[in-house]
Order: sequence, then C-alpha cells, then structure tokens
Amino acid sequence: MPSMKNPLVPGDAIRPHAEPLRCRQCRSADHLDLETIESIDPHAGDLMVWVSYRCLACEASYAHNAAFHDVAAVLNRSGSVSGLLQFGGMYFHCGEPMTFAKSSTRSVYAPITTDDVDDGLLDVYLKTRVIQCRCGFRMELPA
Repeated sequence: MPSMKNPLVPGDAIRPHAEPLRCRQCRSADHLDLETIESIDPHAGDLMVWVSYRCLACEASYAHNAAFHDVAAVLNRSGSVSGLLQFGGMYFHCGEPMTFAKSSTRSVYAPITTDDVDDGLLDVYLKTRVIQCRCGFRMELPA
C-alpha cells in the first residue's frame, strides 16, 4: 500500500516517528479502544495523528503518534468504538457525532447541611455545555 504524503510540507522538514497501534502487554491490537484522535503539526513523511487508547483485555493505556492508516484500520473494525471517542474537536458516541443540547450554569459549591450557615465562602459558578447522542447518552462539558 503506498503511503500518503503531505503535499504542503517540504521533503526536508522534520519527520516525527509513528509507533504501532498495539498493546505492549498483550502484544496485540485486537482489543484496542480508541479514546482520542488529534491532529499534529504539519510534517514531512507519512500522515500521522496523535492517538490515545486503551486495551480492553488488560486495561493498559497508551498515547503516541500513529500512522493515519493504522488508526483508520482500527476504526473500521466492526465494534471497535465501544464508548466515547474524541476526534478533533468533536465527540462521538454510538459511531456518530454528539450534538449540543443546552447550556447552563452550575454552582460548584454544595452545602453539606440545609441549615442557613454563613461560612464566608463565595459561590463559584461553572458555565457548561451539554452534548447528547441519539441513544440518550449525555455529557456535560465546560463552556
């Protein structure tokens, strides 16, 4: 299979190293669950991405540069995405992009008692965005 080169980068640019997608403990790629896929700086050589994943068999986790075609091969396996995948700026669940549901503001201070106590703490609020999948899975992200 011919490798894909980035036509926008000169041939003498830095060539980062890609590591194979496999579990070092199991010595296999059969049980990998991809968690994030991110772009890396433009470079000479084969197309690569930064990927983080874990082995479902032994629970070992990894993160490193990987060849784009190796990542695509794992993604194209039937049932390879079991949970949540972050790909670029998008989150995927059930194999499809999640959509925004609503935004809200939440207080991060929750009193331990219902008595009216003036403890001098200031309320801290966190703006959030809620994303959801068609299956009903929802996740709250900082805005």
